[in-house]
Amino acid sequence: MAAIIEQDRRTSLGRFSASIAKALQPSSSAMPKSEAIQSVANARAPSPDHQPAEPTPTTFTPPDGGKNAWQTVIAGWLCQFCSFGFINALGSFQLIYETDILKTKSSSSISWIMTMQLFLMFFLSQPVGMIVDMFGPRAILMPTSVLAVVGLLGLSFAKEYWQIFLAQSLCFGLGAAGIFVPGLVAASQYFKKRRAFAVGLVASGSSVGGVVFPIFIAQLFNKIGFRATIRWTALLIGVLLFIANILVVPPMQPKGWAGRRTLLSVNVFKKPSYLFFVGGSFMFFWGLFGPFNYLPLFAEQAKETYKLAPYSVSILNAASIFGRIFPPLYSDRVGHLRVITMCAFLSGFAVLVMWLPIDLHHSLGGLVFFALFFGFFSGAFVSLITPCVVEVAGGHTHDLGAMVGTYFAIAAVASLTGLPIQGAISKGGDLMGLIIFSGVTMVVGSAALACALFRSLERKATQKQALTQSEK
Repeated sequence: MAAIIEQDRRTSLGRFSASIAKALQPSSSAMPKSEAIQSVANARAPSPDHQPAEPTPTTFTPPDGGKNAWQTVIAGWLCQFCSFGFINALGSFQLIYETDILKTKSSSSISWIMTMQLFLMFFLSQPVGMIVDMFGPRAILMPTSVLAVVGLLGLSFAKEYWQIFLAQSLCFGLGAAGIFVPGLVAASQYFKKRRAFAVGLVASGSSVGGVVFPIFIAQLFNKIGFRATIRWTALLIGVLLFIANILVVPPMQPKGWAGRRTLLSVNVFKKPSYLFFVGGSFMFFWGLFGPFNYLPLFAEQAKETYKLAPYSVSILNAASIFGRIFPPLYSDRVGHLRVITMCAFLSGFAVLVMWLPIDLHHSLGGLVFFALFFGFFSGAFVSLITPCVVEVAGGHTHDLGAMVGTYFAIAAVASLTGLPIQGAISKGGDLMGLIIFSGVTMVVGSAALACALFRSLERKATQKQALTQSEK
C-alpha cells in the first residue's frame, strides 16, 4: 500500500514539473525582435533572395578579436603580400620582357604569362577553399608555399618563352592559388562586426607587395641582372611564407571528409542578388588589370613620363593600401554593397575621364593623379569582395571558403581573357583602344553591382514590412 502511494506521489510531482516547464517556455509573441523579423520574412517572401540560409553543421560564434584572430590576420597579410602582391608587379615584368628578355614576342603573347597567374590563383580558389573548409588553412598553405618558391627558382634559370611560362605562370600560379585563399578565409571567420575591416587589413598585404616588388625588381634588375633578382625575390617570399605558416591558426575545428561539399555552391546561384554581383564582378575584372599591366609601358612611351615607368605601378599600389583599409571600415557602417558599387564606378570613371585624356596630352602630374585615384578605389573593390559575397549569399560563414572560391573561379575567366584582349587591341603600341575597353567594362560592371544592391535593399524592405505587419 505504501509503495502505491509513493508511486502516485511521484507521478503527480512529474506532471506538476512538466506543466511548470511548459508555462515557462517563451511563446511566439515573446520571440526576440531579430528572430521575429527572420521568421516572418522567411514565411512571406517568395523571392529566391529571401530563402533562409543553409543550417550550419556546427555552431561557431566569431570572437571579433583576440590573440589568435589578430595573429591570423598577420599571417593572411603575409600570404597576400607573397601571392597577389607579387602578381601585382605584373607591369614590371611586362616592361622587362617586352624591352629585354622577350622583345621578339608580341605584347599579347607576353600578357599570357601574367594573365595565367591570375587565372590559376582565382580559378583554383574554389578547390582550395574546400580544402580549407575541410582540413584547415595549413593543410594547403604549406605545400603550395614550397611550390611557389620552386617556381621562382625555376624562373631564375629560364631563358625561353615556354620556360618562363612554365615556371612563372604555371608553377608560381599554382602555388599562389594555395597561398591566396587560406589566410583570407581564416581571418574572415574570426570576425563578424568588423569583418570588412579585418579583410581590408589582410588584403592590404597585396597592395604593399604591389608597391615593394616593382621597386625591388627594378632596382636589382639594373644592378645584378634578372636571374639574381628573381633568386633574391624567392628568398624573401620563402622566409615570409615560413612565418605565415607558423602564425596562422584555424578559427574552428576542421570538418575533415565529413565536411566535403560539391565543387560549386549551387544554392547561391538561386539568388538574383548573387547572380548580379558575380556578373558585375566579371565585367569589372575584365578591365581591372589593364592599368596594372600597361601603365609602365604607357609611361615609357612619352618623354614627359618615361622616368616614372618603373614606379608607376608602385604609386598605384601605394594608394591601394589606403583603399583597402578605409572604405571597408566605412562599409561596416553603411553597407558593403553600397561602397563596392561606388568604388567600381569610380574606378571605371577614372580610366575614361583621367587616363584617356593623358593618352592625348601626356602629363606627369596627370599620370600620378590617375594612378593614385584609380589605385585607391580599385583597391577598395578587391578588399570588399569577401564581405559582399557573405552578404549576398545568405550571411553564413561555415562554408565561406567554398563561397569565396566559387566567386573567384568565375572571376578567373575574366582575368584570363581580359589582358590578352587588351594586348590584341593595343597592337602597334596604340593604347587608346585598350583604355576605352578597360574603362567601359568596369562601368558596365558597376551597373550590374547596382542591381545587386537594389535586390539587397528590396529584401531588407520586405523584411521590415513583414515585421511591421506582424506587430499589428
